Amino acid sequence: MLVVAAVSACTSDPGPAPSTTANASPSASRSTPPSAPPSPSSESEVAATSIERLIHDYYGVMDELGQDPSQPLTRLEEYAESVELGSQQRLYESERSDGLHQTGDTRIAQLVVRGANLSTDPQTVEVDVCFDVSAVDIVDANGASVVTPDRPEVGWIRHTVVKRHADSDPTGGWRVSSSQDLEQPPCAAR
Repeated sequence: MLVVAAVSACTSDPGPAPSTTANASPSASRSTPPSAPPSPSSESEVAATSIERLIHDYYGVMDELGQDPSQPLTRLEEYAESVELGSQQRLYESERSDGLHQTGDTRIAQLVVRGANLSTDPQTVEVDVCFDVSAVDIVDANGASVVTPDRPEVGWIRHTVVKRHADSDPTGGWRVSSSQDLEQPPCAAR
């Protein structure tokens, strides 16, 4: 059973570079505005940025749903559709009916945006995620772990992410449509 949860980003946004000002001479009275971080310029860069945010948010919501059985499963609809949505809803319904809940958060150790087809409707992108569940446990009502000792703590999963009617929302509207475990060596979790 793969339980994916909250995400600690493996990349950080350093933010805009600090602006520096020099002593201005009387003839140089203009101030230079601080430079803004570069914005994505191509459609594929905009898509990659939106999808990375979606994946991180999706894992965070899955953590919250696993940790707090009072959270409504309808929250998944903002992040998933189709096979993925149904699969995740069934997983959480089963865990909840068995009195199980999650402790700890899943960490995304690596996220790689793979092939993309942005010229069709729906637009489709594949994203490979190396997840780390070493801090995640699934426990019963008494707090006893139900995770098998041989569970891999790090692994890869490929998400197919789609966006329907792309013209109506150029930076949003992406949903995880399906997921598949990948049989490849795990990434180096940090």
